[in-house]
Amino acid sequence: MAYARWRKAFIWSACVAMSLFHLYTAQFGMLTVLLQRSVHYTFVMLLVFLVFPLGGARHRPWMEIVDVLLTALGVASIGYVVFNHEMLSEHEPMSTAANDYQFALGLIAIALTLEAARRTVGMALVLVIAIALAYVHFGPYFPGRFEHPGWTLNEMVSYLYLGMDGLFGIPLGVSATYAFLFILFGAFLYATGVGAYFINVATSLAGRSKGGPAKVAVLSSALFGTISGATVANVYGTGNFSIPLMKRLGYSPVFAGAVEAAASTGGQIMPPVMGAVAFVMADVTGIPYVTIALAALLPALIYFFALIMMVHFEAHKKNLQGLPDAEIPPRRTVLTRSYLLLPVVFLVYMLIDGYSPFRAAFFAIIATVLVSLFRKDTRLGVRGFFDTLAKGARESLLIATATAGAGLIVGSVSMTGVALQVTNLIVGFSGETLIIPLILAMVACIIMGMGMPTVPAYIIVASIAVPSIVKLGVPVIAAHMFALYFAVIAAITPPVAIAAYAAASISGGNMLRTGVTASRLGVAAFVVPFMFVYSPALLLVGSWQWIAFSTVTAVVGTASLAAGLERWFTGPMRLHETVLFISGGLLLIFPGLLTDAVGFACIGGGVLSQRISRRSSAAATA
Repeated sequence: MAYARWRKAFIWSACVAMSLFHLYTAQFGMLTVLLQRSVHYTFVMLLVFLVFPLGGARHRPWMEIVDVLLTALGVASIGYVVFNHEMLSEHEPMSTAANDYQFALGLIAIALTLEAARRTVGMALVLVIAIALAYVHFGPYFPGRFEHPGWTLNEMVSYLYLGMDGLFGIPLGVSATYAFLFILFGAFLYATGVGAYFINVATSLAGRSKGGPAKVAVLSSALFGTISGATVANVYGTGNFSIPLMKRLGYSPVFAGAVEAAASTGGQIMPPVMGAVAFVMADVTGIPYVTIALAALLPALIYFFALIMMVHFEAHKKNLQGLPDAEIPPRRTVLTRSYLLLPVVFLVYMLIDGYSPFRAAFFAIIATVLVSLFRKDTRLGVRGFFDTLAKGARESLLIATATAGAGLIVGSVSMTGVALQVTNLIVGFSGETLIIPLILAMVACIIMGMGMPTVPAYIIVASIAVPSIVKLGVPVIAAHMFALYFAVIAAITPPVAIAAYAAASISGGNMLRTGVTASRLGVAAFVVPFMFVYSPALLLVGSWQWIAFSTVTAVVGTASLAAGLERWFTGPMRLHETVLFISGGLLLIFPGLLTDAVGFACIGGGVLSQRISRRSSAAATA
């Protein structure tokens, strides 16, 4: 018992210290690049094997010794970089070999990164890293254009451990700066009651309507996603309220879980936070984070609009009722608590005003603490403040280990030049046809995203497949946003649908059926990326007239698809009406006056047929 108390106190203290370090550097200036990243990762190594113990729920006393030993080795291997960062900043990994001491520490650091990824993320990422490392070393044995001279183990360690393009590359840099502070910001917002407030707002707006509880799940997940940026956290943050509510009012466990999974997945593409992946994209592309967040806004709104329409048509089809008035929070109460949103508004203002994301996040955290003082029930207190610091640091460990592992993959891609080979292969295979590389990139993102966080899934595809899309003339921001969307949507794509499985654990529904239903409800996420690739106006690229027109066609198209897939508009659809609605929705995806005209004509024909059918039914009834 004494050891358990000591271990808990040590973890809490280390988490608080980690958060204070990041707050200090955000206010007084980031350290040099390698030092900032290595200190951040030292904290990760100090915590990850204790927070995620060996064996998990089946932890045994002897495993404590293993965890402590791995912690010591991790701190030593990364600590070497901390104390030698000036010398290593000038290290030339392509021409300078690692000495025996560096080689041993490098192997330990890489091996522990794999083990940390296994404990936090799962085996999917570990297998991808292992394949990438094997490809680097055994290059001469690969066939055709994928053959390369191969790298020795010493050269691999020199590049991946001692250089700036491997373990300590851009992905970990994002975790060490922007991502950590935004995760901490989300923890403070949640601790001060913003999560519960979002649910009250959604309930007040949509609770009374047909399918009210499901619409509450969609709206609250969209709102919660603005501060969370993590799909599974979003599921548990809003699903523990929305899923039991839906089930109580007659929704099946599968449908209730699927609505929450689809909505929570969309939360990761909702600005301003968007998870760490938006910051990674900013560093990879060189496009300012604010530009990426603004570009993501319209597609995210279209996604949630389509999801609301799917839920709306389903509710009418199955006559699913709204909430009783007694369970709707008074709008006066909701309005009086709207001050809780001031930190989010302040964050957006600072980002638009030109502040760096980590500085904006730092001041937004301060604003959150100040706003929490307005009411007794939202005040954190000294203990609550430090507990929130510890909670934020714990929640950052998954992103940190995932980005460190992704750095090893990016380094491997750089060492072998495989990205160029894949680009040439795809472009040569598809010719001038864009749809083939888009479909290949979509499939790659979904496969990589199965059982893996969005960040490494996006990084892998952005390194290997996205260049071929860009080479065919797609704007850089559209190509990378395409990869991001499908890396996100993998969370509800069977057979490994993490968000659907998390929602099913709350609803008690069948996991596979929940994933299939969530994919059907979230169909817009499969369509919207093709929309903004073919019409970058949805990413706010081009004149305002073209942006407005593209928005109208996208909204009408997704609503039409939702109606066709649910087979309900103003009433049940016959086969030809279903075909007209789905065809019209798909035609509006592709830009061009002809396709848009035919698409609107199909939808108009479907609407007209529905009206005639309803009048005939009414006349027959009379």
